[in-house]
Amino acid sequence: MKNFSLLFLFIVVLYSCSEDSSQLNDINGFIPSGDEFDWIVPSGNVNGSGIPFALAKDPVFSLVKNTEFIGDESLVAVISMDDEIRVYPYQYMIPYESINDKINERSYSMTYCPLTQSTVVINRDFQNENFILRASGYLLHDNVVLIDEVSQSFWSQMLVKCIKGPYSGQYNTTFNFVEMPWKTVTKNFPEAKVLTNTSISNENRSIPSKKKDVKIGDLVYGIILSEFSKEDKVYIFHYDDFDNVTELKKLNNTNQKILIIGNKNEHFITSYINDSDASFEALQDAFPIVMKDSDNNKWNVFGTAVSGPRTGDQLDSHTAFFALFGAWEKFYNDFIFVE
Repeated sequence: MKNFSLLFLFIVVLYSCSEDSSQLNDINGFIPSGDEFDWIVPSGNVNGSGIPFALAKDPVFSLVKNTEFIGDESLVAVISMDDEIRVYPYQYMIPYESINDKINERSYSMTYCPLTQSTVVINRDFQNENFILRASGYLLHDNVVLIDEVSQSFWSQMLVKCIKGPYSGQYNTTFNFVEMPWKTVTKNFPEAKVLTNTSISNENRSIPSKKKDVKIGDLVYGIILSEFSKEDKVYIFHYDDFDNVTELKKLNNTNQKILIIGNKNEHFITSYINDSDASFEALQDAFPIVMKDSDNNKWNVFGTAVSGPRTGDQLDSHTAFFALFGAWEKFYNDFIFVE
């Protein structure tokens, strides 16, 4: 009887997440097959039902200044492109785990896995394809596996790699984002657009981000360098590595000069590639401006120059994101802990 009740609850939740709306559109009961391709990872590491989550695409947003029902300490993912800022509360992503979106000509999926506490913004333009990614219902090491239905390709979120399908073994690219509390967003970006997931029932909407239940020391920020593989180096940071003021760390022992900017009190860590000969230093009490360089440019937390000769320029980033360290260990071997 207990098992039957759990099954019934699962069906109800799945149905409630599948309702069509003008904001999030579901495809009717697609079950991936991909029988002509094998997993390129050990099949014993893949589990799950194989029943895909509801498809989320073409989301509708509200202005941050008009949104009052998100808790101050709730964590959100914030992306900035072409002078537009969009905010994705994790609590609204849980039933979908992938939100397909687009800013101007750049298409991306904001993906979030509650089990590994990982968020990755994946480029939806791959070779000649424009992917629509949804959670496949499969997990690799408890981390979400995404599927593009048209190409029948399956993608590991934390590897950013196709693990089944016509692109098996190939890696995709990512876009930078910054994780921060909602109170930081409301204070600094009132004109930004926020996902307010109106197609989810009130019961589901009340589900808090599971990040609240995880000790901060268990979540680490990893920067993946060069090619993605088990042999690659992952530079690991956690909030205890940063002061309660904005602090800039530098990785100069790599092929590229990497800037890591963070603040434990303000709860953010992000990273960028220094593509010039300029030297950088952190700025205090100027958020969202967080650093300046020796060429008289000032840069915001999204890596955009907001004043100086390079105004409007955007610094590139390596793939980097937060996840539970136990999850990192399942996907990568070579870790460097940076203080």
